[in-house]
Amino acid sequence: MTRLGKPDQILRLASLIREKQIGRYNIDSHDYSVRLKSAQKFLRDGDKVKVIVNLKGRENAFRNIAIELIRCFQNDIGELATEESKNFSERNIFIVLVPNKALIQKIQEQPKKREKPAVTEVSAGVQA
Repeated sequence: MTRLGKPDQILRLASLIREKQIGRYNIDSHDYSVRLKSAQKFLRDGDKVKVIVNLKGRENAFRNIAIELIRCFQNDIGELATEESKNFSERNIFIVLVPNKALIQKIQEQPKKREKPAVTEVSAGVQA
């Protein structure tokens, strides 16, 4: 085995695939929004995101609801990512989203808004 040098390790880490398991097709709205925000953060960092919905037993009858959930997730991500691959045929329905490089560069180029410096208070002398 060869040992990777520092630049090779950095390049290898740059192409991570982050997995977000939605779990079941009947996810709560708060859980959905938490997974959506973390996926958006991963995409802004330049990582791929794999969104998975697991179906067990009788849940396979509701496959269309799970596919609709993944499509909704993709629409909520918006232009931040594009679809690389998908699999809607097995028990684990998934889609792999790749970050949109042009949009990410545009976001990173915009300087963050600086807060105005706090105004220093001047104590006024009390006249008696």
